[in-house]
Amino acid sequence: MAEHATTVKLWEAIDARRDELIQIVADLVHFPSVLGLEAGVQGYIAEHLLASGFDTESWDLDETVKTQPNAGESNVPFPGRPNVTGKRAGTGGGRSLIMNGHVDVVSAEPVAAWHYDPWAAEIVGDRMYGRGAYDMKSGVALNLFLSRLLTDLNIQLKGDFTIHSVIEEECTGNGALAASLRDKADACVVTEPHFGDFTQAHLGVMWFRIKIEGKSAHAGHAWQGVNAIVKAAPIVLALRDLDEAMNVHVHPLWEGITHPINLNVGVISGGDWPSTVPGACEIHCRTSFFPNMSKDEIAAKIEETVMAVASVDPWLAEHSPTIIFDGFHTDGVILDPNEPFLQVLGDASRTVLGRPFEGRIATAVNDMRYYIFQGVPSTCFGAAGGNAHAADEWLDLTTMAPAAKVLAKFMVDWCGVA
Repeated sequence: MAEHATTVKLWEAIDARRDELIQIVADLVHFPSVLGLEAGVQGYIAEHLLASGFDTESWDLDETVKTQPNAGESNVPFPGRPNVTGKRAGTGGGRSLIMNGHVDVVSAEPVAAWHYDPWAAEIVGDRMYGRGAYDMKSGVALNLFLSRLLTDLNIQLKGDFTIHSVIEEECTGNGALAASLRDKADACVVTEPHFGDFTQAHLGVMWFRIKIEGKSAHAGHAWQGVNAIVKAAPIVLALRDLDEAMNVHVHPLWEGITHPINLNVGVISGGDWPSTVPGACEIHCRTSFFPNMSKDEIAAKIEETVMAVASVDPWLAEHSPTIIFDGFHTDGVILDPNEPFLQVLGDASRTVLGRPFEGRIATAVNDMRYYIFQGVPSTCFGAAGGNAHAADEWLDLTTMAPAAKVLAKFMVDWCGVA
């Protein structure tokens, strides 16, 4: 069947303006938008959407979002680092669509491990290197580029088209949670870099801290103190054992995936002087869990594990470790693979890429969950690359135009054209 004339028109523009799309990614990477420093890149995005003729709003999250189910706590104030929403009303009679992307990136440290400046968006061959080039300023660029093409080519969609540019995906999800409460649509695509397939399910995630009290003393008389770091060691080993135990009974969707549940001891802090017995130590961890498990159930497992260690240690039995759940605190999600929008997106992907369109079962977490929680079917689709959250993160530039073509065809077929 011949493609819709509007789809062909978009595809031709994507090929002709590929360099513009790549430049948008580079522009976005130049902003070191780690947690708390998202304002600059959000300003760029708001200006881009305004120039594309979208009804654009930059808005700070309200503190009340933290009272919502599956909200988190980043401990960074919301004012001054807004979400951005861009809207283009349809002519009527079509299905509506949200395209979402997050602007926050994880730290580039240790920078010494990089072969490229993490904020320079350096291009070598078919790769762009930089923090966030892959995860996920590639997707934000796709959203901005397609929005601009709609205006430049004077394409009128029947369904309403909305862009969400959000904060805090990497630590709480509060940005997408707030956006999903504001706007509804018939479908949402989060343009995370999942190339050629769609995300069918992802795990839940929780962050937690364990604070261990010790007793300071001069290292010359270390026996007079209680070393909090040493007391933390058996707790770390017990958490390792819990990690293994949570992978014994695997949810059917995750069968065949190597070690799907991961309890990661990500940060350990203790002491401030080599000649002082440390009087405090804190372990900061992240764990995942299957969608058929509750947050309360996982919290209870963690508390039971820590307290079992404390119960056999005379000091810890009297100075009980403190467990605080912070940051991510969210359930997992499973998308019905028979959702109508997936059939349309799948047809677009197969047409452009010429390969099967299959579901991805993820061991990480992304913002699609919040739209599904609000009754808006959602998945992820975007470009390809590698080294997310690692040194020398890179974007496969050869996948940007094909990803844009898939999304363009999907947008036309799903929303309809006036």
